[in-house]
Amino acid sequence: MSVVLQVERFARQNKSVSGHYAPRQLRRLAEYLAADEGEIHYSLSGSETTDLSGSQKRCIKCIISGWFLVADPRTLKPLRHDLSIESRLVVVQNESALPPLELESEDEDYIVCGAGMNVMDRIEEEILLDLPAALARRGEPAGKTVKVAVPAGKKVDSVTPEVAANARISPFARLAELKKK
Repeated sequence: MSVVLQVERFARQNKSVSGHYAPRQLRRLAEYLAADEGEIHYSLSGSETTDLSGSQKRCIKCIISGWFLVADPRTLKPLRHDLSIESRLVVVQNESALPPLELESEDEDYIVCGAGMNVMDRIEEEILLDLPAALARRGEPAGKTVKVAVPAGKKVDSVTPEVAANARISPFARLAELKKK
């Protein structure tokens, strides 16, 4: 069961919510799990700030800790993945309210969210963004290819997970993968 936060009120009233999930409860994370063990703890705190231009920003500080077992990309044996995520999310109503990428602060992530934010979905998204790109999904062979960003002039369009672990994974490829789900 997940809670839906009313973002404007949550930020304006400086509210907080915390809790925990078993890793299996996060449906999109479940395909990376090698076993049922683990625990995920979260804390979300809202605030409203005013930027230099006088505009109000709704912010949510997201702290996630815990651990779970994932499949090692080479051996597919269980491997412990520890969580220590701390992010500051600036919530905007629509894409037109997003600042240009070059004006975004390094310590803030802008997200588009309507009036309500599903806590479980947000926690799941933060964890998925934290996972190493080379992780094998349950049921996929270790030799599966992974798309990576390749320097200009190279003609390679995929590599094995072992090589991908040391390569720069395109963030756009990762986002495209997340949007498919």
